[in-house]
Amino acid sequence: MNISSYQNENYWNDIDKRLESLKKHGHVKLPSIKDLNIDSVAEEINNEMNGATFFELGKNHENFLKDLELDKNLTPRLFKIAREEYGYKGEASNQYHIARRVEPGNSKEMYRAHFDSHLFTIVFPLKIPQSINDGSAGELIYFPNARKSPKNELKNIADKVYFKRFASKDGMENFALNNKQYTENFNDYSPLLFIGNTTLHTNKQVSPDCTSYRLTLLAHFFDSSSKFGVGNIMRIVRGR
Repeated sequence: MNISSYQNENYWNDIDKRLESLKKHGHVKLPSIKDLNIDSVAEEINNEMNGATFFELGKNHENFLKDLELDKNLTPRLFKIAREEYGYKGEASNQYHIARRVEPGNSKEMYRAHFDSHLFTIVFPLKIPQSINDGSAGELIYFPNARKSPKNELKNIADKVYFKRFASKDGMENFALNNKQYTENFNDYSPLLFIGNTTLHTNKQVSPDCTSYRLTLLAHFFDSSSKFGVGNIMRIVRGR
């Protein structure tokens, strides 16, 4: 994939305005990546994953982020917000990038409601299927500001245990009774950036009648917990 400098300039030209919206609302859409040769990128990353559901920062994934110039245009701005707004004291390199691929009919990767351990999360949609019979296609359900940013790892663990009660279809419907719910289908191929550790989020099922697998790239920035924190432990387990 090769994104021209002209495309990059236009892609990031209003990022400061969008980040103000992120700080105010806890989430914001980024410009669409539909015209950035993503069909080819999706195919390359899919081949690299070799049938895996999760694959941490493969070469083609890394090339996509480099071509988009994420570390030049977005990371420094997020790092500034992290330090000034959240008291983050870690390094800008504290990032976790992983590809997520879900086959039609997969019943394990749905309604697994959770908070991320990192401050910021971006979902890049690369291949979004359509449901033939009006079923679900892995839509993202999310609740910005569902909790306050945890002050320590004990609070983080306690919250994650508490909110696990909502990790089901019925649980999400019950939580939505008293909390503002957003549902994103990504049909416009606009990435979503949100505050990861305060946004409760999950996915609907990729129904068996969907036209293809669903492929997204997840970018996580700045985990302030220790290496023995629950997020880091889960990433180690996932990588096995």
